[in-house]
Amino acid sequence: MRYPFLALLLILSAAPSASPAEGPHTLLAVFAHPDDETLVAPLLAAYARRGVRVQLAIVTDGEKGTQAHAAIPAGPELAKVRAEEARCSCRALGIEPPILLGFKDGELGKQSRPPWVPLAEVQAELAKLLARARPDAVITFGPEGAYGHPDHRLVGAVVTQLVQAGADGAPARLFYPGLPKDRLPQREGGIPWSPTDPQFLTVRVPYEAADLAASRAALTCHKSQFRAEEVESLTQFMAQVLGGRVYLRPWFGAAKADDVF
Repeated sequence: MRYPFLALLLILSAAPSASPAEGPHTLLAVFAHPDDETLVAPLLAAYARRGVRVQLAIVTDGEKGTQAHAAIPAGPELAKVRAEEARCSCRALGIEPPILLGFKDGELGKQSRPPWVPLAEVQAELAKLLARARPDAVITFGPEGAYGHPDHRLVGAVVTQLVQAGADGAPARLFYPGLPKDRLPQREGGIPWSPTDPQFLTVRVPYEAADLAASRAALTCHKSQFRAEEVESLTQFMAQVLGGRVYLRPWFGAAKADDVF
């Protein structure tokens, strides 16, 4: 051949290029307050144990979550305590330190002029987070917000808005945790947990006893929110309702699966 160098270039350009080695998956959980991760704590621990990069973003500072047993007044002091409790929880679950966005507790939906400003600020910060983290899957509150808390509902709505808008770094794999209607005990006072019809909870991620133990240890970190007996009661409740798997409703309508990826 008269032009061997040209021929070599043509061969190399036609060959498929080697792609870089795929790194571990990234799972991002976005919730409103420190301790909201309790709803999916066994799942977070399970994925971290399997080598997934697990990140937890907490939108508010939790400064209004006063509890009589803790005797910590609402405000900056409580926000500081709850930030450290969130760090403790993440260590117990074996996930990365929490991403604390620091918005004011209970003020995400406050009235303003123009009316969209407060949530637009939350949206902007979460958009930056998605662009940085570029997660493979996201878990956040569904429209019921676990038990109807306005902050929960608003955080889930903003995350969903970013995903459906195709924001930079936002994956299509968005999931809402749910408590199956047929496993949720009849409510008699206490937290008004919202049930989800099991037909919509098509992604069911199994966890092991070690993951439930990690979630209990994480719950113990939130001393400003739960007395020791409440930790035991809530752990037993979650174990009873979940029964070895965390139930998720895929926003994008996935078929039955046992993995978010």
